[in-house]
Amino acid sequence: MDRYEVIRESMLARIPSASERALIELIDISEEDGTIVIACPNSFSQKYLNKQYKDFIARRIRELFGRDVEFQFCVRAGRELPRDGGEHPIQMTLPALSTPSPASGLNTNFTFEEFIVGRCNAFAYEAAMAVSDEEISKYNPLYFYSDIGLGKSHIAHAIGNKVVSAKSSTGVRYTTARDFSQDFVHSVRNNCQSLFKKTYAPAKLDVFFIDDVHLFKNKEKTQMELCHVIDDLISAGKQVILSGYRPPSSMSQIDKGLRSRFSAGLVIDLKRPDKLTRDKIVRYKASKNGITLPEEVVEFISANVVSSIRELESAVMTITAMSSLMKRRITLDLARELLEGTLEKQQRITVELIQNFVSKNFAITRETLVSPSRKKEIVYPRQVAIFLCRRYTREPLQNIGNAFSRKHSSIIHSLEAIEAMYKDNLKVKREIDFLIEKFEAETA
Repeated sequence: MDRYEVIRESMLARIPSASERALIELIDISEEDGTIVIACPNSFSQKYLNKQYKDFIARRIRELFGRDVEFQFCVRAGRELPRDGGEHPIQMTLPALSTPSPASGLNTNFTFEEFIVGRCNAFAYEAAMAVSDEEISKYNPLYFYSDIGLGKSHIAHAIGNKVVSAKSSTGVRYTTARDFSQDFVHSVRNNCQSLFKKTYAPAKLDVFFIDDVHLFKNKEKTQMELCHVIDDLISAGKQVILSGYRPPSSMSQIDKGLRSRFSAGLVIDLKRPDKLTRDKIVRYKASKNGITLPEEVVEFISANVVSSIRELESAVMTITAMSSLMKRRITLDLARELLEGTLEKQQRITVELIQNFVSKNFAITRETLVSPSRKKEIVYPRQVAIFLCRRYTREPLQNIGNAFSRKHSSIIHSLEAIEAMYKDNLKVKREIDFLIEKFEAETA
């Protein structure tokens, strides 16, 4: 093995990531006029390796040559065939970034054409289409609820985008519970409530939708103001669309009157995608990037990535992007190689592992953590553990609840409480960020 191969092997030995190793396997190292030249297959590889490994390579060269030797990264001229002898993958095309309209708040990438319909969401899709086709909907308000990453925001934006495309003068406004609350508080503190009311007045809006309504808990005055907004809009024949983590009936910390308004129209649950729907999502997302995935790759992704649509899309993007960058044909082996770390980590991280980690860091026993105790010094670590379980496992909330001897509604309440603290309390945010970093280091 010559000294240049030693440099490459040293880099490979230092790197745990399969995708980074694949980039390094494609470089050529040679010497020209006393300068070591590291030829990369593309500009992405050149910039990434120069940024991440320049100092490491300099040290390794000094060790091998016994002196400092000048070296540089460059992009190899011409296009080479993949090392496995296969055909070039089709170049991946990234969708254009869309800037939401400052007036409506709509994300123009979220359309009905981009919404993949299956048994898990067919009812939601049909109701949304009906709302967007009718001037005055019989489904008012329309309330969507689901776990994170299952499409409730997408379908709400799709309604807005469709009605605007049909009639550009339609008044549409999208906001979140957090933004609505902040705007209201600002209007009260600055004595400009009349301006706030005009923003949400029926004269300006035809379609109004508000996301994450579960975050209105314990905000009594804001809840009262939202009641007025909803009443005024619906009385004027305007469409109201709402979304949250859970159905209105289980929001005990939301005013009874507001809950009643949430559930007065049509309440729809978007469920986790079934196998057939996951297959359709994987094929469609690959097709959007100009790639037809082999059936065995489609099967592999949809069988192993099951928790959310967002994670499915991420898996497809990872495989198609790295195939393009590494100039390798998409095969089952490549898919396994690129998703190996993610899937192994998913299998390795369990609710019990997280419970033990949190117990250790808060100096309490696991039995105490899952006990019925409502002491503050126990409740907070429990909420953190539930938050980490939701983040790092594919377990449904019902299973997480069983592991903590809690009802489904109690688990949702814990998630909402820790989310609110994370956003509003800097000390809590720093502590949770530290625990996340520590946990990821221990489970890497």
